[in-house]
Amino acid sequence: MGDGGSTGRSNRAPLGVAVGAFCSVLAGCAALLGWATREIALISIARGWPGMVPNAALGFILAGLSLGLLGREGRPAPLRRLGLASAAAVTALALASLAQYVFGWDLGVDRLLFPARVDFPSKFPGRPSPNTALGLALIGAALLALPVQTPRACRRLVRCVLVVVALALTVLSGYLLGVGYFYGLPPLFPFTGMPLHAAVALLALSAGILAARPDCGAFAVLMASAPGGVLLRRLLPFVVLVPIVLGRLFLIGADLGAYPIAASFSLASAVTTLFLGTVLWVSAARLDQLDEARRRAEDERAFLATLMRSSDDTVIGTDLDGTILSWNLAAERLYGYSAGEAIGRKVSVLHPPEHAQKIEADFERLRRGERLEPFEIVGRTRDGRAIDVEITVSTIADDAGRMTGFSGICRDIGRRKAMQAVVDRAHAAERRLRSQLEAIGAASVAVSEALASLPRSELRAVLEVIALHAKAISGADYAAVGIAEDDRRPFDPWVPCGLAAEETAQLGTPPRPVGLLGAVARGERPVRVDDIRAHPDFLGLPRHHPPIHAFLGVPLRFHDRTVGNLYLGKRPGRPPFNEDDERVVALLAERTCGAIEAARLYRSEASERQRLQEVVEQMPEAALLVDAEGRLVTCNRIALQYAIHRAGELDPWGNSLLFDHRRPSGEPAEWSERPMTRALCRGEVVTGTEGLLFRPAEGAFVPVLVNAAPVRSERGEIQGAIAVFQDITALKELERQRQEWTGVIAHDLRQPIQAIATASQLLRLRFGAQLAVEGEKQLGRIGASVDWLRRMIDDLLDASRIEARQLTLDCRRVDLRAQLGEILEMSTGATAGHAVRLEVQDGVPAVWADPGRLEQIVTNLLSNAARYGEPGRDIVVAVRAEAAGARVAVTNWGQGVAEAVLPHLFKRFSRAPGSGPRRVRGVGLGLYITRGLVEAHGGSISVESTPGATTTFHFSIPFARAAADAAAT
Repeated sequence: MGDGGSTGRSNRAPLGVAVGAFCSVLAGCAALLGWATREIALISIARGWPGMVPNAALGFILAGLSLGLLGREGRPAPLRRLGLASAAAVTALALASLAQYVFGWDLGVDRLLFPARVDFPSKFPGRPSPNTALGLALIGAALLALPVQTPRACRRLVRCVLVVVALALTVLSGYLLGVGYFYGLPPLFPFTGMPLHAAVALLALSAGILAARPDCGAFAVLMASAPGGVLLRRLLPFVVLVPIVLGRLFLIGADLGAYPIAASFSLASAVTTLFLGTVLWVSAARLDQLDEARRRAEDERAFLATLMRSSDDTVIGTDLDGTILSWNLAAERLYGYSAGEAIGRKVSVLHPPEHAQKIEADFERLRRGERLEPFEIVGRTRDGRAIDVEITVSTIADDAGRMTGFSGICRDIGRRKAMQAVVDRAHAAERRLRSQLEAIGAASVAVSEALASLPRSELRAVLEVIALHAKAISGADYAAVGIAEDDRRPFDPWVPCGLAAEETAQLGTPPRPVGLLGAVARGERPVRVDDIRAHPDFLGLPRHHPPIHAFLGVPLRFHDRTVGNLYLGKRPGRPPFNEDDERVVALLAERTCGAIEAARLYRSEASERQRLQEVVEQMPEAALLVDAEGRLVTCNRIALQYAIHRAGELDPWGNSLLFDHRRPSGEPAEWSERPMTRALCRGEVVTGTEGLLFRPAEGAFVPVLVNAAPVRSERGEIQGAIAVFQDITALKELERQRQEWTGVIAHDLRQPIQAIATASQLLRLRFGAQLAVEGEKQLGRIGASVDWLRRMIDDLLDASRIEARQLTLDCRRVDLRAQLGEILEMSTGATAGHAVRLEVQDGVPAVWADPGRLEQIVTNLLSNAARYGEPGRDIVVAVRAEAAGARVAVTNWGQGVAEAVLPHLFKRFSRAPGSGPRRVRGVGLGLYITRGLVEAHGGSISVESTPGATTTFHFSIPFARAAADAAAT
């Protein structure tokens, strides 16, 4: 009963307490608000009916607060003390009001709240009615008893709440039936009565207290989860409210004149009797259903009990402490205890004392709600015999879901363990055979690992692994592996195993393949003897060699060729080698002979690779080799001169050696542009790329010429890349001197050329009239030659400035249409024999350019088009706007330029094929200078040609606003 009440409380107490407290506080706050605003509807249900006075409203607020603080467990101590103080204040306020009624005192409590606004014609302004004061006093007493967990406090709480419920129900019936005596007391105090919402608040508080302490007295029956409690909770509201509601309905009919007042009471009595009879009938039917369910449950329980008793598995039931409560026949057969002897004893009696601590720990885990997997343990029978059992434990719960005990199913696994032991013994032989095969597999893996680590080891390491595993597999005391070309030279190498270092040192040089060792080396099959001295080829053991009795020799053959020999021996007194040993060692030899051959080939290949490494190391240029992931594989000593070490810094490929590679201009080279990246990632072959590489020893950048190429496999897959850096400092110095010499020569030529030009002009001025036609002609040739020499000198100087990056520009905003028009007018001499058309797209903005250099660019292109174009055909200059600049295209019709020649047109001293000195004069610097001028403006130039059709040169010049934005950035 107590447990059921506790469960009901845990499920329903929070909601019931909260609703009761809320209704009480709401009723009190509404009344106080009515007094504050003079709203009668909040004070009384209707005008003329009793209203809730301020003191009563205050009492309901304090009672609701006290219920909310005391009605739920787990509240902090300060809040619980506040709840008790509120309950005490409610009780004191109500008792003071009652004392004033009984003794006629005026204690002043009537004027605590709103003393000037109590306008009822009352002798006691602000004082609650006697029945309201009594209800609040009882509620306060019940709240004070709520935290006290004693039977006496429980009885006091029940009595108080029952009286409050009776008072409130009487008031409700008075309001519903229209009987003023029920809610007012006219004979004694005709001026007052309990308001309707006060009665509702008292019922809500009673219900809240009931929800907070459902384990007290008769309330435990009401709140229990048993069938009686469920049935009582369902029927009680109807039994209490239906007669009152029916009575009120019949009174309404009598008031309307439908029948006399006496008939209304008769009808109410008859209908109430019928209703109560129906309730009793329904209750009886419900109880019959519950009884039928109980009988079915008992039948099921009896069936389960019979099933448990007849089960071949041991079924034991215990309580939460491990005390045995049920014991079936299988348990008697297994443990030897009868049911009378076992029930009531602790389950630990079924196990040896050393398992008591584990059993108690398991019970503790079960009580915490943890789940135990089936486990094996040693049990003990009544006569002290130990048995092996497997136990499966599960929890037992009641209808409310509470854990009440445990059920254990025990199975005797002794026979199963005995059978398992037989199976284990049967498998032992199989495991031994398999272990030898696994040992061979492990030996093969070890040999493969030794072979894979050959760059760090050598052939001897592979032979040591074979000897060690062969000795372990066969159980030999000594093992050795040797490789020999013929019987005239010792084994090389010779790897013994099982001998101490001192013994190996005393033996001296390795043996030769003669005698019994030679018989194995010359044969194709293993040689196994129980006594080594009985073999006809035995020549004796070397001095200081430990004695050997049994012998097993196996040739290591690969592709019908002996690549090594394996020798095993046992000391005297040891069992000889058997057929299994010979078979297993032969299988090991078959698995590992390929590794020996591979190791021999690797040793030969390693020596070749070492020679190649020495060649790379001695190269006069820096060489780098990376793998497919870009990780550095090797670099020679020259390359290390350019390496930079920075703590914690790695390149994008994860290399700690850094190389500061830059463009010829000094700007850092992007990783995607570096020759090594192009070779590794895009498979390009990069040749003759100039750049700068930082050399830490000198603390400066050194000009280098870079060549890079991918390293491909036989299938063409890129497996790495190699790059070679050649220091071209000397070449650059020669180039600088040549450029300086060119500039000096070009500068020094200007003076004699100017003298020649001046002399020819003076001759023409002084003797012009006296010169014959032939003299005038010669002076004209002198002037033309001087102009040609000046242009050549200007080209040489411009080329020198471009190479030295000393070219200066005077840029400004230029109207491209107008500027090109002027240039075309001034270039009529250079384009003689060709009509030049200018096509400018509408809306081309102004460009940012040096007008003089722009004229030089266009003039060079027009001159080039006129020289190589077909005579009489037009030359078209087209201009269009692009994203950041203007694109100018100069097109001519003619023979065109071969595709193989196009990449070389912009190089220094480059001439198109077929354009020898007899046809076109010049040194081949025009297009080279043109490209330098365009790039100095921040543009680009290109050429496209269709042989036999057209040749077009494109160059771009940035817009004025784009150039300004770039300068600002």
